[in-house]
Amino acid sequence: MPQYSRPRFLANIGLIAVSLLFLPIAHAQKAKPLTWPKSFKPAGEAKIILVQKGDNDRPFVYHTKNFELQSPTALNERNLGLFATTAESVPSVLKRIPLPLLGMPESDRAKVLIYPDEESFVAAGGAQGAAGYYSGRKQAIMLRADTFLNPPPPAGSKLPPKADYNLLVHEFTHLCMHRDLAYLPTWFTEGVAEYIAAMHENKGAYQFSNISSSIRRRIKSGLPNDKEEILLPGIAETMSLTAKDWQERIEQGQIENHYRSYATSLLIVHTLFHGGEKRRTATRQFLEQRQKRPPEADAETTLIPLAERKKLQQRIIDYWRPRGLRLKFTSE
Repeated sequence: MPQYSRPRFLANIGLIAVSLLFLPIAHAQKAKPLTWPKSFKPAGEAKIILVQKGDNDRPFVYHTKNFELQSPTALNERNLGLFATTAESVPSVLKRIPLPLLGMPESDRAKVLIYPDEESFVAAGGAQGAAGYYSGRKQAIMLRADTFLNPPPPAGSKLPPKADYNLLVHEFTHLCMHRDLAYLPTWFTEGVAEYIAAMHENKGAYQFSNISSSIRRRIKSGLPNDKEEILLPGIAETMSLTAKDWQERIEQGQIENHYRSYATSLLIVHTLFHGGEKRRTATRQFLEQRQKRPPEADAETTLIPLAERKKLQQRIIDYWRPRGLRLKFTSE
C-alpha cells in the first residue's frame, strides 16, 4: 500500500473543497461517450513459441501472449506468424470499441484446439463442413489446420493457397467474448463476430473509416450467388433463434444458404453500433444488464422491442439500398 504524508487539517479541507468543485466536471468527462476506433494496426508480428513438443501421448503446445494452441501434429511454421498476429489482434480491437464486449476466459491463456483435417475435427465435436467452431463447454475454439495453416489451393485457380483469416477473426471474437456468451442471444454474438470480421483487412489490421463498404463486401462475399437481390431471414425470425436452432439451421440447410442468418445478424448489430448515440447507449446498457449475475430478464426486448422489429427491418432496407445492397427479408 502506498504511503501518504499527513497534511494539516485546514489543507485537507481545502483539498476536499477543490475536489467537490471539480466533481461535476469529472463526472461529465466520465459520461462523455468514447469515440469509435478509426483503424487498428498491430505494431509488428506477434510472437509464438513452441513450449511443448508433441508425441503419441501429448499434443504440441504453442503460446502467444493471450492464447495457447494445442495440436496433435507440428504446425506449419510458414503461416504461424500470420496466424498468431491475426489472433492477437482480436482482443486488442475489442478493447478499443467503447462497449463492454471483451471477456476472456479466466485461464492464463485462452485455448485453441487445432485438428489436422475435417475427420479429426468432427470426431472431437466440431460441426460437419465447418472450418472453425467455438465450444463453450471446452472454453476453446476448435480449428482445422488444413483450412487456416495449410489451406488447399483454390479450386480451378493457379493462385497460391490462401486461408480465410476473416473467418479466423470471427471465431477468435467468440473466444474473446467467452465470459458473456452463455448470457447473450445468438444473433448478437454472431453479429458482433461478423462485424469484427468485416472490419478486418489483412494481417491483423482493421479499418473503421468506411464501415458500410466493409459490410457490403462481407455480405456479398458470403452470398455470391445473390446478384440482383439479397434474400435474408427476417429480423424477428433471426432474433428468435436459440443457439440450438442456429446450429441445426446450419447443419441441415444447403451450403449456399449458411451465411444468410449471419448476414441478418451483422445488419442488426451494425444498426445498434452505428444507428445513433441513443442506440449505442441502449446497447451498452443491454450488455451491462446481461453481465449481471443472474442477468436481468427482458434486456433483449428492451434493446429492440417486439413492436419495433418490423419497422427496423424496413429502415435497414432503406438504409442499404443506396449503399449497394438490395435486401429482401423473408418476412417483410
